[in-house]
Amino acid sequence: MSSKYPLRTKRKAETRKKIVRAAQEILYRKGYEATTLEEIAEAAGVHVQTLYRHFANKQELASSSDWSWFQRFSDTISNPSRTENTFEFWRGWLEVTFRHLTSDGGDGYRRYITVRHANPPILGQLSTIRAQYEDLLCESLAEDFGMSPVGPGKPRLVAGMLLAGSSYVLRRFEVEDDIDLIGEAIAVVDEVEKMFGHLIRERATS
Repeated sequence: MSSKYPLRTKRKAETRKKIVRAAQEILYRKGYEATTLEEIAEAAGVHVQTLYRHFANKQELASSSDWSWFQRFSDTISNPSRTENTFEFWRGWLEVTFRHLTSDGGDGYRRYITVRHANPPILGQLSTIRAQYEDLLCESLAEDFGMSPVGPGKPRLVAGMLLAGSSYVLRRFEVEDDIDLIGEAIAVVDEVEKMFGHLIRERATS
């Protein structure tokens, strides 16, 4: 449903983006504990009360980009017109996402990973997000395999392997300057598909 107030909606979205960009810049530079919401608001050019209308606390703001990416993932993998199997979809998702996040050469994304790994409040949010990624991958794999997504069956185990592999590559990317992030991430998907790709049945088309 389109908004009755498109200009107001657009302004709110622009304000939210300004706040997130300011937060990321300061968090990268100063770290989570040393950063205050007041200085983020000042850097974004908004009143701190405006910031609070968008984000309830610093923890929510610090993980907002991860939630935003997850929402895009959720919308895309749940699209009923999707025809790729889960391995194809995950491979393409990682390539597009990592290419975007490292478009500046990768230094900004590497700093972000370092900041979030060093701060338990952010890691708590990331754990919640990761569980939801796993649930959606599990459901998609269950459809591919013609199996139930309930319980510790193959769909759940394979979903966990895909996520664990991506996490491993990101940990290396954080500390290794010469790693091919996209190539390594795709190689993990290829390896898992070699082991379990034979389970895929033809997807039903709507």
